[in-house]
Amino acid sequence: MTMPIQIIILILYFILIIFLGILAMKKVKGSDDLLVAGRNLGMMYVSVSIAAEYMGGLGTVGTAEVAFSQGMGVIWYHIASAFGLILFGVGFAHYYRKYNVITVPEYLYFLYDIKTWKASSFLNVFAYWIFTVIQMTAMGSLVASVTGFDLKWSAFICGIGMTVYLLAAGMWSVAFTSVAFMITIGTGIPLAFWWVMKHEMPLLATSGGISGFAGLANALSAAGLDAAHLMNPYSLGGMAILGYFLGGVLGIPAAQATINYSFGARNWKIARLAPVLAAILILPLSIWTGSMGLFARAADLTTNPKLALGATLMHINPIIGGIGIAGIFAALVSTVAGILFGCASIMAKDIWQRWLHPNTDDKYLAKWTRLWILIIGVTSAFGAMSLPKILHQAYFVYSIRSALMIVVAFGLWWKAAHPNAAYWSMIVALVGGTMYQFNIPINFQSYFHLHIAIWCGLLSFITFIIVSFFSKWTSQTAGELPPAYVKQR
Repeated sequence: MTMPIQIIILILYFILIIFLGILAMKKVKGSDDLLVAGRNLGMMYVSVSIAAEYMGGLGTVGTAEVAFSQGMGVIWYHIASAFGLILFGVGFAHYYRKYNVITVPEYLYFLYDIKTWKASSFLNVFAYWIFTVIQMTAMGSLVASVTGFDLKWSAFICGIGMTVYLLAAGMWSVAFTSVAFMITIGTGIPLAFWWVMKHEMPLLATSGGISGFAGLANALSAAGLDAAHLMNPYSLGGMAILGYFLGGVLGIPAAQATINYSFGARNWKIARLAPVLAAILILPLSIWTGSMGLFARAADLTTNPKLALGATLMHINPIIGGIGIAGIFAALVSTVAGILFGCASIMAKDIWQRWLHPNTDDKYLAKWTRLWILIIGVTSAFGAMSLPKILHQAYFVYSIRSALMIVVAFGLWWKAAHPNAAYWSMIVALVGGTMYQFNIPINFQSYFHLHIAIWCGLLSFITFIIVSFFSKWTSQTAGELPPAYVKQR
């Protein structure tokens, strides 16, 4: 049996990625090289690495999945993410660089106190483990679409493969491959979108022989669907769009996977400008992937929304489809790597070295970082075998993570911000968000009708204000703060 061209292209591309990852091993001489690439990344590496993260599983397979089910309102995902990246670059990046830290919890130690640092470490690890599972699920969805292999086992195998890839050189692995990723993403996905709308759409009998969005509208209507609603940019409703913006604006400025690249930037100017350039790069992606998701529904290529994008790429010209699949795969690899690495960085640097084993030296820190990459990667691969609704679960993580941004913002710009407020706003957001997402003990959404990002943002914000007003600065409070912070107060 002849192997499809799409699969051949995917295999060759994966070999290229592994080769680049092996080349990156030469750059690793210590824990700083593994964790932040020796703080020597230039503008191109930082900007494309950040952009590639938001072109991953959520921005490709996830947006196509939502468009397949609910329509083109999903375009707000990347618009909101772009706003969050610009806010991070303009308002936050230089503050992170100021303290020469490696993780967000480490930075919160300088802003607040030890218990806030410990709480944020746990919150980050919890959020990023779930996020890693989500991204591995998206990767498995693509591979299952291309190969016809079982979805659960595809997710598991991809997760194990990504873990091995990242073990090689940490951030240098991601940086080396990010340029190749962006070239592939920047050509493969828009090329596939153009081919679908220009050449495949007129071939659908239900399109009336018309290309582009007019043909798509005809095909959707002929399938008995509400084309006007599905192609409306507000198809998800105002509450969901607001949730996207809150998730992006509040979640990104404190996102370890994004900030990692700024930590690794050569100087603060690169750390500040690169997220803005990344925002420009990601803006059109949801239009391309969402349209292909709707095409899969109009052409009846699959009944599983997770497989919509892959089914479309396997349906079109094999070479164009293969290049498009390589582009999606590149986006997925870059994002899984960034998020898995961010989770392992916090686990190794904050929880293992600073909390449990403060005497760990540079040599052993690098070793333990690799060990945590292995542990988190393998457990995430198992978790990816059972995760439903990729983008839906992702916004649960964004919402929990938004509490970190609120804590950082108050710490930077509100003189009355108290360490107790920082601590409890994260705890309340984590507990309240988990209860809201999983309907414990009741279905909160049926009562409040709020997007989870709005719910968690309100919980964190209100808790911070109330606790700050009712907490007093004492000698014990000052004793728990870093010396540099006490001087600043």
